[in-house]
Formats: sequence, C-alpha cells, structure tokens
Amino acid sequence: MINNEEIPITNDLVLIGGGHSHLSVIMELSKKPLKGNRITLISNEIDTPYSGMIPGFIEGIYSWRESHIDLYKLCIKLNIRFIHAEVTKISAINKEVYLKGRPKLKFDVLSINSGIESNYKKIKGAQKNCVPVKPISKLANNFLKEIKNFNSIAFIGGGAGSVELALALKKRFNKTKKNLDITIVTGKNGILNSFPKKTKQIALNVLKEVGIKLLENKEVIQVKTNKLIMSDGTFLNIDKSILSTNAMAPKWIEQSDLKLNKDSFIVVNNAFQTNHKFIFAAGDIVDFNKENLKKAGVFAVRSGKPLAKSIKNYISNKKKFTYKFNKNYLALIGLSNGLAIATKYNYSYSTKLNFYLKKYIDQKFIKKFNELNHNQISKIKSIFVSYIYKIFNINNVYKHYDINQMQCRGCAAKVPYNALKNSLSKKIISTSEDATPINNYPSLFQSVDMINAIISDPYVLGKIAANHAISDIISVNSKIISTMMILQLPLSKSIINSRDLEQVSYGANKIFESYNCSIDGGHTMIGKDQDPVIGFAITGEQKKPLNFKKINRKIKVNDILILTNKIGTGIVFAGINNDLIDSYFQIEVIKQMEDGNIAFGNITEKLKILSMTDITGFGLANHLLNLIKRDNGKTGLTIFPKKIPIFKGVEEAIKKGVKSSLFDNNYLIAKENIVYSRNEDSVDEILYDPQTVGGLAFIIPKEEKEKQFQLLKKYKINFTEIGYVNDLENKIEIL
Repeated sequence: MINNEEIPITNDLVLIGGGHSHLSVIMELSKKPLKGNRITLISNEIDTPYSGMIPGFIEGIYSWRESHIDLYKLCIKLNIRFIHAEVTKISAINKEVYLKGRPKLKFDVLSINSGIESNYKKIKGAQKNCVPVKPISKLANNFLKEIKNFNSIAFIGGGAGSVELALALKKRFNKTKKNLDITIVTGKNGILNSFPKKTKQIALNVLKEVGIKLLENKEVIQVKTNKLIMSDGTFLNIDKSILSTNAMAPKWIEQSDLKLNKDSFIVVNNAFQTNHKFIFAAGDIVDFNKENLKKAGVFAVRSGKPLAKSIKNYISNKKKFTYKFNKNYLALIGLSNGLAIATKYNYSYSTKLNFYLKKYIDQKFIKKFNELNHNQISKIKSIFVSYIYKIFNINNVYKHYDINQMQCRGCAAKVPYNALKNSLSKKIISTSEDATPINNYPSLFQSVDMINAIISDPYVLGKIAANHAISDIISVNSKIISTMMILQLPLSKSIINSRDLEQVSYGANKIFESYNCSIDGGHTMIGKDQDPVIGFAITGEQKKPLNFKKINRKIKVNDILILTNKIGTGIVFAGINNDLIDSYFQIEVIKQMEDGNIAFGNITEKLKILSMTDITGFGLANHLLNLIKRDNGKTGLTIFPKKIPIFKGVEEAIKKGVKSSLFDNNYLIAKENIVYSRNEDSVDEILYDPQTVGGLAFIIPKEEKEKQFQLLKKYKINFTEIGYVNDLENKIEIL
C-alpha cells in the first residue's frame, strides 16, 4: 500500500546562535511543528551557558554541566538540524549565511540570537590583555584556566556582572588563596549605577566585608600585561584583568546588510523583525523597537515565546504579531555569602530567601532544556543491573548488553553480518578484501560504501561519507582514480534539494580533491530519511610498494599489529543519543572522521605492510579476524585491549552500560574465535563497537619494527602497537 502522508520540506528556518531567546523558540516551534518547516540551529558552541548561573559555577555552587545547556542533545530531541560552525556574515539580499571554513548556508527565514562581546574598543590593549566577560560562553570555558595562577586580579567595569563574578571568585579561592587581591575599577559612573542606592550600598558593604577593593570614578585607558593605566595618570599593578564593560556587537553583524543603530546593534520592530521581514532577531544583539532596553538576560528569556509566535505567524502568512516588554522586572544579584539582593522598582533588600529564589529560578530554567524527555527509567535500570552484577561478582559484561541501545547511524547502521552470512555467497563475505579486484584487471580495485546521517550537518556528513568510502581503497594500498556518488535526499521542494546537494557535494569534493580526484557523476533519489544518505562507488589503482621483493613474504609469528587513530565512534554517539554522556565528546570523534586516513594513505607504499584492513561497522574484532583469515599460514592474533586508543567519553559510556545497536551482532559473530587468557573485562567491549571512518589495522615484519615506527612518526601518523601475530589458527587471544 502506498503511503502518501509524507510532508515535503518547503521552508528552511535557520537560527543563528543558541542564546536564551532561541532556546525558547525551538521549544515553542517543536510543540506544534509547522508543516514542511525544517529548523536548523547554527552555533559555535555545542554547550551554551546559562548566564545567570555562571557566577555560581565560578563560585563552585554548580558544576559545569549543571550550568550549561547541551544544544546538540536538545536539537536531537526536538528534531532540529545542528550545525557547529562560526558565522562570518549574512546576506539578507541573497538569503545566505556565510560560515568560517565551509560553504554558505541558504535560508528562507532567519532568526539571530547570537552573543555580544565586551567592548574593548575604547581601552588600548584590552582585546589582547584582558579576559572578556562576554561572550559568556568563552568566559565559562576559559575563566578559571586563565586566572587560577594569578594573585591579583582587576575587573574593569562596575556592573552587576563584575560584582557577582568578583565575589564568586573570592569565595572559590577563599581557602587556597587567602591573599587573593581583587579590585573593581568602575569608571565615572560608579558601581551598579543603574540600580537604586540601597542596592549599591548593600553590595558595597559585602565587597568591603570580603576585602574586595573598589576604584570608583577612575577610567582605564590602557591595559598592559601586568598593569592598568588610568586617565588621571595613576596605574594599578595586576596579574590579570577581566573586561566587564558595556557590550558591543560582534564584527560579523557589522559586515552584514542589516539595519543597525549607532552602536551596531540590529534594529528590530515590535515583531522582532529587521528591515527585512523574513529576518528576525532578539536578545542582547538587538535594539528592540527603539525602547533602549538594558542588555539583561531577563529580556532575552522573555523574548523567546513572542519571537516564536512572530516567526510562526510569518511562515504561516498570518497576521503580524507584535509585542511590548514590561520593563519592570525582579533583579537578583548573588552575593556569594548565602544571600542575594532583590531589586524591583526602587525597593531593594538582601535575604537568604532571595538566594534560594534565584537558585530555584535558575535551576528551573536550565532543567527545562537539559532534562527534556530525560530517560530516567533507562538510567535507573542501568545502575540497578550494574549493582546486581557487582554484588554477585558476575564478570561476563555482555549479559546486559541491551540496557541502553538505540538504532545507530553512520556505518553502525549497516545490515548485521549474520544476515549477510545467511544470504550471500561465501566468496563475497568470507575473508574478503576491503576492496575487490576487477576481473582481468588485477591492478584495479573497486569498492562501494554508504552511510546514513551520523550527524545532521550535511556538509560535514559529505566529508565523513567520502573518508569512510576511501578507507577501503587505502586498505588495499591503492590510489583513487575514479568515484561516483550515490545520494538519497529527504523529500523536499526542488530548491531545498539543491541546497542539500550543494552542502553534501562541497564536503565530499573537499576530501576527494585532497586525493587529486573529483566526483565523476552518480545517482540521486528521494527517500524517507530526514537527512541525506550518502555513498560512493570508488575505483582505485594499486600502488607499487617500494622494495617489493623484500616485503613479499608471509606473515610470521610475532609480527607486529598496528592500529592507526582511535576507535569508539559507535559507543560515543550511542551514549550521546541516549542522553548518558555529554555531547562535547563528539568533537574529537568528528575531527578524526573529517580528517580521515588521508595522511596514512599517502605513505602506504613506503611501509612494509604484510596485510591491512580498515576498521568499520563490524568492529575491530571482526575486522581483525577477517584480516588473519586471509593468511594461509594458519596464524592468529594476540591483542591487548587496554592498549587500544579510544576516544574521550568511551570509558564513561561503557560504565553506564551504553552499547550501539550493532554491538550484539558483532559480539555474537566474533565470540566463537575469541580466546581469553584472563577474565573478561568491560574494556573489551570496544572490540565490538562499530566504527565510522575508523583507522587502519595492519601487520608489519617484526624485524622492521623500529624502521617502520620511525617512518610513521616522520609523517605524523597517529598509531599504536596493539598486539602481535600468534600461532592460534584464525583465533584472537585477549591478554
């Protein structure tokens, strides 16, 4: 029966920045999704900090995770494309967003909620020598690293941010650095000049009580490495200064064709629209309807729902929605002494209740995003089973391998080996090479490989898919001479198909160009996946090894087994997608997948390789078994799982019971040929984890070990000796 209910993508809504306004926008637009509307979030950070909790993070009240929102996971849960990139400018006329180091992204509707920067333009040397408070993401990531070794610190600026951060810093290092000298230089307007006198007085009393110095009515005109120079000729010796002045817009805003005010903030009307009706903006980056709003987080948070409604009405061709801010709001300033100042209208007071109220408001806001659809049952089950195994001293770590599984993507989404084994001929699946020689052309090899979207960024996915397919050709010591692309795109109107094709092709071509090869053609189709599915048919020509006669010998016992790069892609993404490890662990994984095996592929003919395979979806153990079964010498392999290089996050995921969906099959296929010389350990799970753009495993002669290692180091190849050849016929021994 034909299903005609699928809705094509007809509109691309692109959001720049994961600020407080956009967090609410994606929540609101996901409650009742607009038919045919695809949402893409662009952010230069995978985790976005909640500004209200950063002083608490600095003080030590909150952990890094408790004070940050995982944008990547939020996008997964809300079915939103996530692009981790830096915006360099936008073109409203052409409806294009320009991104650093990658192709521009086209849109139909755009919204901007990016961060602002601390204004360093008026102070000489500030950009070079200060730690900026804005953007808040950089402050949260670098603040403690930058200043932990200093003994005297100055805050430039007398706003609430300086007060809260100075107090938080003093409290954090109260025991370890009792002599930490902190000074706030306020400028002509004094401290907390936009607040009532009582708020200012309460803050002054607390600052004095903890020994934080205050320099009021002094302007900093220059910042040197260890000195602040004032407008009156005086100076202040410091180890480090922190810039907490008024905000300014980032440079890319000034380079875009939007209407800006005199301070380069985006001018929007009461519907959050710019001078182009299809471009919206909110948060600190805007001048809202000429109302001169403060650059306060409360207005960014309040903008979320009305901004979402305005965007929704525009896309749906409904009547324009307008909004007016209530400028009176409750301001809460944390004092790092268990108290907080509450200020509204002209009334201010400081109590413990205010501190708990602030904590409640902040935690409620961030939990709304971090704990969305949080699978607590799965977590409890995992912890319970782990304890049961520990209590009863059960060592077989594979008895609970289905605790936290979800359908994996990338190469982990391939058809299980059992299904192939039961239906395909032995000639195809048994001890096969990674690429197949062409009949009557022994120097030519062919391979075809295809993956679905391990990530939702089509440009990066194009690079990953190309690298993944190329590894097969590298593993047979060949250079690429021709490639064809197979591409399935989501059901969309033609202009959106063109956009996706452009992104994927640009990414893939960037990889193939590094091999002096271009995509010669291919085949496209439309499918049900919401993201592209990409494959390549590649033809390679075998390279002649140097000193061919000397290395054309059989594998012998004690020859060396080498692995390039790290493994663990399947478990890292399974852990992230199951909400059990942090999304930032993917950064290292994606970098390796984007880099691929290009550097190694360029030197294979220089190495004395006896046999080689790439590590992909069937996991390290099965690929090594296939490698050794090719040898007619009836040898096996001894490997050391604890020596295998793994990505950050893998150990944490294993401890939490995470496994990719292909793990079960990989383990069951391999276990018949695995021999243990010790008890099984959880670290062994990495042997069965499916890889996307894994490294290469290869065997070298034992007598050539030092020379080969020197060559690998010379060409800066990441490699590890993980084992050696043994005399166990077609078996892997685990030590």
